[in-house]
Amino acid sequence: MSNNFIDLTKLLAERKLLRSGITVSAKVPVRGFGGAPITAVKKGIITSVNENGFTALYEDRKTRTRGFEDLQDIEGMEIPRYAQADRKS
Repeated sequence: MSNNFIDLTKLLAERKLLRSGITVSAKVPVRGFGGAPITAVKKGIITSVNENGFTALYEDRKTRTRGFEDLQDIEGMEIPRYAQADRKS
């Protein structure tokens, strides 16, 4: 994710548009075959947001705290598209 998206995501969080109950996809650390640590993109539901990142409950039933730089999409939309759609509503 570019720095512009990180700034945009922080702005969405400040405006309470990125909040609890929103579905996201984010890069999270997981264990691969043989127990090797890898990064995978997983879907989750945000449980809390602060100025540094967010905490979400992911599809593997684990809660993880991630930074805004790990966010891939919000409600199935790319971050700029989500910001634009929310601005119009």
